[in-house]
Amino acid sequence: MMVTAVERLDKKRSRVLFDQDLALVLYPQDLRQFSLAEGSELSEEAYERLLGQVLKPRARERLLKTLMISDKTERELIDLLHREGYPQEVVEDAVGMVKKHHYIDDEAYGSRYVQSQGKKKSRSQLIFAMQKKGFSRELIDELLEEHPVNEEEQMEKYLAQKGIDTGENLSREEYRKLAAKLARKGYSYEAISRVLRGPSLF
Repeated sequence: MMVTAVERLDKKRSRVLFDQDLALVLYPQDLRQFSLAEGSELSEEAYERLLGQVLKPRARERLLKTLMISDKTERELIDLLHREGYPQEVVEDAVGMVKKHHYIDDEAYGSRYVQSQGKKKSRSQLIFAMQKKGFSRELIDELLEEHPVNEEEQMEKYLAQKGIDTGENLSREEYRKLAAKLARKGYSYEAISRVLRGPSLF
């Protein structure tokens, strides 16, 4: 395969484009080791060495360092490596390695996440955040059934912290504004009505 272009990304990295619809993000030492420059050729054997000796170990190390800082879902790790320019074969190898050694466990991580974030996020907020992290909807539903979110308790705590009185003392306009504010936080109208106990608008 032939190098069609070498694009400088920053002081340390370059994107190397090949004629077979392939792009790799490499460091200066990689370019020197494999004699890569615009117009140069990379044999199939050299490409396999580049993957096995350089990119796969580098991607594995990247994931291990990431997981030392915080838990991640499998989807988050896949997206991370793709953003950093690793080819699919390398991504699958690195993610497969951390899965094999049980460094990631979406179910266990999801359970911890629901138990911690479920104390301050509404059910809909929690679902949105978990989907964004790459948890499957099936797993999310299972975890929320196992660890239900108490929206009423959350709202009562929020209102107490804000010093907001609820109930019959609320005017219709105050009720409307407060209900709208809680709805924007993702709380259901039914739960809002039960907590505010004012002149229901629903």
